[in-house]
Amino acid sequence: MIKSDIILAFIRSGDWEELTRLFQSASNADFRRMETLVRERVMPQLSNAEFWEAYLHLLMYRRQAFLPCILGAAGLAKAGTLDVGCKEAKEVAAWVQEHSPESAVKIVRMAIPLLATASQIEGFLSLFEYHDERECATVLMKESTPYAYYVLFNVLRRAADNRQLLVAVCQAVMKKNDDMSFNMASLLRSYFDLNEIKSTFSLQIEPYELSYIEQSYDNFLHVLKGKRPKL
Repeated sequence: MIKSDIILAFIRSGDWEELTRLFQSASNADFRRMETLVRERVMPQLSNAEFWEAYLHLLMYRRQAFLPCILGAAGLAKAGTLDVGCKEAKEVAAWVQEHSPESAVKIVRMAIPLLATASQIEGFLSLFEYHDERECATVLMKESTPYAYYVLFNVLRRAADNRQLLVAVCQAVMKKNDDMSFNMASLLRSYFDLNEIKSTFSLQIEPYELSYIEQSYDNFLHVLKGKRPKL
């Protein structure tokens, strides 16, 4: 059985030919086991630059098999060492845009739940060229983490004149049918004065509290959790 330290050694030495030979010589069952090893044990051990370089070569070898290896970035995100602005990350994004643009949204959606700051989410969106407010909102409204909701809130603030988008996002968030999403929907309805949304929410936000919400992530999170603003 192939051990993870063998794969790790090939990656850290940049010996992509040997890694490819290893993959090609494996049976289907062994290859599936190696996919899991790479995702769960190898990728989390890599530095930021190593991670992105390895991810590129894995995608180039077999994109569909190794796309979920982006999950291995969780440790980098938590440690604050994840850098989507490095040249290696940009090379990944460029390759994806050229060879498999439909994979960009899959990568971003897999990454968002494991990211540890709003700026990391914004960085991923920018890296994979999500600049349009509608495109960003379409991705973010499907996620339910506090950071994703905060980035979504700021995206919608930039698109405040697009009422159709605001209503559609609010309705989509409501359909998730969980407490945090209901609070997010209540927040959006109050902040953007969405009278089209007729539902009754347990979280009631007064007009004078709206400026408090936009001041910081901590303030936003306080209200998202259903608490009264600390004025």
